[in-house]
Amino acid sequence: MGRMLRKATLVAGIVGGLTALALVSYAIIRSGALRPYVGVTLDRRHVAPDSFAVERPVALSDGEAQALRRFSSSGFYRPYTAADMDTLKSIWAVVEERTGKNVSQKGARTYAGGLRVAYEYVHEFQNCLLASFDSRRPVITRSLLALRKRVVEANLVSREKVASDSGLICEAATGITRRGGLIMAIPREDMALSLHRIEQLGRNVNFLDSALAARPTK
Repeated sequence: MGRMLRKATLVAGIVGGLTALALVSYAIIRSGALRPYVGVTLDRRHVAPDSFAVERPVALSDGEAQALRRFSSSGFYRPYTAADMDTLKSIWAVVEERTGKNVSQKGARTYAGGLRVAYEYVHEFQNCLLASFDSRRPVITRSLLALRKRVVEANLVSREKVASDSGLICEAATGITRRGGLIMAIPREDMALSLHRIEQLGRNVNFLDSALAARPTK
């Protein structure tokens, strides 16, 4: 049973589902508490006009970062609702109360901007995984190359992680994975399920766009 569980976990990593979840964690944690993305063009619908000014980022506590990570991860599995917007607002209200800085609206919008960049990358990456599996050759689109550069420059994900994702594409093209002495087939249905979950996240990002646009910016 333990060996079967290790195999299942390994395959899950190869097909990209865990990669997607990990990247959203990067979007929250590695970005320096979602500091302004200086030098990187983001969807400015999310961001207050002065949020690109150079300023010291507000550091999140472990509890605040974990709350945002849970919020992000839930977006893969179900639609966000008005209650989720209240949850997001309350997380940033806690940050604002703790720090004494006016970050609630700006924090939520900058967070949504980071989440969109993460979604765009993992969506294109997952499509490339599937195309590689189906064609039996590595497929790396120009769009993926551009998004790789974007997430690295935005400090959402490390160059090492991007390189690791390239390795997953090459493995998908062979239809098998070799890790820890194990050789096994990569199930296409698991890759398709991961893509379905990523697309759910995309719909949730659009929901955040609409909801945040309807809220006045402090």
